[in-house]
Parts: sequence; structure tokens; C-alpha cells
Amino acid sequence: MSQHTRSCGHCGQYHLDHQGGFTLPEIIITLAIVGILSSLATPSLQTFTQQKEGETTMHVLADHLALARSSAASFGQTVTFCRSADGLTCSGSWSDGSIIFTDRNADRQINQDDQLLRSQSNAKLSGTVVWRAFQNRQYLQIEATGFMRYQSGNFTYCSEDSDARHARQLIVNSTGRARYALDADGDGIREGSNGQPLSCPP
Repeated sequence: MSQHTRSCGHCGQYHLDHQGGFTLPEIIITLAIVGILSSLATPSLQTFTQQKEGETTMHVLADHLALARSSAASFGQTVTFCRSADGLTCSGSWSDGSIIFTDRNADRQINQDDQLLRSQSNAKLSGTVVWRAFQNRQYLQIEATGFMRYQSGNFTYCSEDSDARHARQLIVNSTGRARYALDADGDGIREGSNGQPLSCPP
């Protein structure tokens, strides 16, 4: 009986010690596996984040353009959509942000009875946004008819690492309607308004 008790006690002690922690080799192996998985996951997460930022940025610009068009019709006057660093004037770059306002005399300034309709800050944007249009005019103006004032162009987003696979583009025609650039040939890079793959400066 006493021998059985000692044997059970020994077994119980062994069981407790085994559950109490990991051996050094087990810890080293576990850390190595975690390190490998982390190194594999980080690029994928970064790629997803940059693609998501580009897509969100293009969707916001499309929404702003739609607001500018509807507002021009509602107010019966020209509406200006331009880049803005301070949220009040047409200034800075599109990467800084943008504003939309009624612009009765089309002078690209908020004056007289003009109304600021929306102010967008891009302070958290890691990539860049550029607008390319005829004569490099860095603003869009929509008339009461909903048409652009002799203008068409495109917004292009480039990620911080300038990887063309993350680039996105919103193409705007002279009627003020917009469409997103698509990857027609399935090579992972979208084709822009000129039919060529999008590219980003290094």
C-alpha cells in the first residue's frame, strides 16, 4: 500500500512538472516559427494596407465629384473642386486635401455669397494623389448643367513605395462622370486613361 502511494506520488509530481512550463528547445523552436510567420505576414499586410488606401482615396474623390455635380445643379451655378492645404483656399497639393464650394463668378475663391460645401483633409495619407488635366489646371469646375468647364483628366494614387501594383486611378470625362481604371490584362497593374499600365515615380 505504501509502495503504491509513493508510486502515485511520483507520477503526480512528474505530471505537475511537465505542465508547469516549456523546455528551452521548445521555446526556441516556437520563437523561430513565430518569427518566420511574422516575416511572411508583414509584406502581405503592407500590400493590403496600401491597396486599401488607394481604393479608399479613389472612392472618396469619386464621391466628392458626385457632390460637386449635384450641388452645381441644385444651386444653379458653377461649383469648384480643388486641392487645398488649409481647407479654405485652393492651395497646396491634392495629397494635402481638397475643398468643394459654390463659385458664382468661377474665380476659384470663396467670396461674396459662395458656400463651402465640403473640406477634406488627407493628413493621414501615406501615398500621394495627383490630378492631370488639360493645361495642367489643378482644379475642376462643374457648371449648372453638370458638365465640366472644358476639362477632363484623371486622379492617380501612388503608394509610398511607388509600387505600380498599388497604383489606382479615377478617370473623369468632360461630362463630369468618372470611372475607375481596371486591370484588363490581369497582370496585376491597372491600365490608365491612355490605355497604358499605371506607373509611379520612384
